[in-house]
Amino acid sequence: MASALDRLTYAARQTARVAWYAGHYAAGRRLLKPMPKPDFPVGPTPSRDELTKDMRAVFEREWQDIKAGLFPTPRPLSFDPGEFLRRSVLYFRDLPHVDARRHGHSDELPPGEQGDGLPDYYRQNFHFQSDGWLSDHSAAIYDTQVEVLFTGAADVMRRRALKPIAEWMAGRNQRTLAGLDVGCGTGRLLAFLHDAWPGMKFTGLDLSAPYLAEARRLIGRTARVKLLEGAAEKLPFDDASLDLVVSSFLMHELPATVRTQALVEMRRVLKPDGLVVIVDSIQKGDHPGWDGLLDLFPHYFHEPYYTEYAEGRLQTWSEAAGLKVVAKERAFLSTVVALKK
Repeated sequence: MASALDRLTYAARQTARVAWYAGHYAAGRRLLKPMPKPDFPVGPTPSRDELTKDMRAVFEREWQDIKAGLFPTPRPLSFDPGEFLRRSVLYFRDLPHVDARRHGHSDELPPGEQGDGLPDYYRQNFHFQSDGWLSDHSAAIYDTQVEVLFTGAADVMRRRALKPIAEWMAGRNQRTLAGLDVGCGTGRLLAFLHDAWPGMKFTGLDLSAPYLAEARRLIGRTARVKLLEGAAEKLPFDDASLDLVVSSFLMHELPATVRTQALVEMRRVLKPDGLVVIVDSIQKGDHPGWDGLLDLFPHYFHEPYYTEYAEGRLQTWSEAAGLKVVAKERAFLSTVVALKK
């Protein structure tokens, strides 16, 4: 039973996170050179107050779910202040290189075959970040970059996946279940899932060996979490072999044909009574007054497949792959969709 002290502790931790990353965001804006104004139409955009109010509502929804006993209060994934500071320093040291790419002065990772077996679409400086997703340095600063972008709300958006999973878990024995995080990256959603249901066997799949190494550091050594190198469009699992499949912020990073195949693969490996939960960016029309943010995002960040994603419908693509939507929630700048066969 959650107590008043539990709520205060939760609120204090989340407030501190938001303040920390919002401070990085403000400082970073002063260090970056202004980008040229877009030469294309931009839809409506929200005020800072509107964004802040909406973000707070997501934290409140999470607390209500914790209070209802759907899942435990999320633990901090790092307790070491020195580690936070080290990654902050790395983030700010990398900003000039990010800024140079934003202004067209560097292109370290053009897409194409590089002889390492990775897909062509994958070898790019997504978000203009150094080394794309292909180095230890990139893996060390990625989470800071994403939290700064969302001013401390990235983790809570990921964790909204826990609600439909908790509801689906009712009456099931977690020790008999197997789950997969497709494109797990540095493992943050995977860590929250493992904390909530430590009896379930989880696999994290990603194309980046450095990011998988970061995931292992985050999660620790446990026999119930396995990490594999692999692609979303060719899952190394048998048909109908998994109870739960999740992904977070993956779909908008994939070309349309690859995204379609990834959804088909998710359905293929899912058991008849299984669940797929996808967390990703909102799309045009999910919150019409914010559509301008979706116009601007690929302009300010290198997101080669985002415009096509934002103008489409995740529900339509999922249905074409043989999945039906059973629950949906907009959580700040993300959409959470739960699907079944």
